[in-house]
Amino acid sequence: RAQMHEQGTAESHEVEKDKFLQDSLEDLYAQQLALDPDNAYLIEHGSPVWIANQIRTFHWYRDYLPSAGNVLDWGCNHAPDCCLLRAWFGDRLSLYSCDLIAQHSYEVFHRFAASSYTKLEDSVLLPYPPNFFDAVISSGVLEHVAMDYESLKELYRVLKPGGVLIISYLPNWLSYKEFVRRVVRKRDFHRRLYGKGEAKQLLKRCGFYPISARYHTFFWERWLARVGMECWEPELAPLLAQLLPIHVFSSTLCLVGQKTTAM
Repeated sequence: RAQMHEQGTAESHEVEKDKFLQDSLEDLYAQQLALDPDNAYLIEHGSPVWIANQIRTFHWYRDYLPSAGNVLDWGCNHAPDCCLLRAWFGDRLSLYSCDLIAQHSYEVFHRFAASSYTKLEDSVLLPYPPNFFDAVISSGVLEHVAMDYESLKELYRVLKPGGVLIISYLPNWLSYKEFVRRVVRKRDFHRRLYGKGEAKQLLKRCGFYPISARYHTFFWERWLARVGMECWEPELAPLLAQLLPIHVFSSTLCLVGQKTTAM
């Protein structure tokens, strides 16, 4: 009975923290949109459903983060990952962020994240010393850089040995959405797509050993929560994904690679 009470208390605490994250991001989007009401990108990413997915993604990768150390949000844009990291970890992590845009472009988010932001002047080179970061987060970035191979080599340089590279929202070549955008609509498609196996090989060629690779979808997790079975999510969601792998054709990819000195 005491163990059940403990588990219930922990789950209640997690729900409260998730609500805090959801409310915090929704508030940040609302504040930023008040300054830039016609920003279509913010409007899309600021929807409650999109924010909930960002939080699920954060929970997927946070177990790979160090308890303390330096973390880089590479290609941060409006830095929602930095905001989630700050809200969850407080000052335990030293946060750094970089992109090609001016910091004041999304001042509300950057002020909340309180990360050390650097505007990049080169499409590949990073202004950080070797072996500096314990983790690098790449959320929807790798597919947009000019040379993915060279950029991964640069991330390898700035990561400490054993450090992790976390990649999310990597475009999946099997995705029907990408097919519709490219073939039917002929707009808003990604110029570079990846397969899961190909992405893992790319990481290995650049010095990262893949320790996690999955199709980036939370369809079954959301469905179980909707029908009131979220307590069974850890056991049922992977099983349902194996039995009905619709996510393979409807999602992006996410991977975690660990810097290694030898394969």
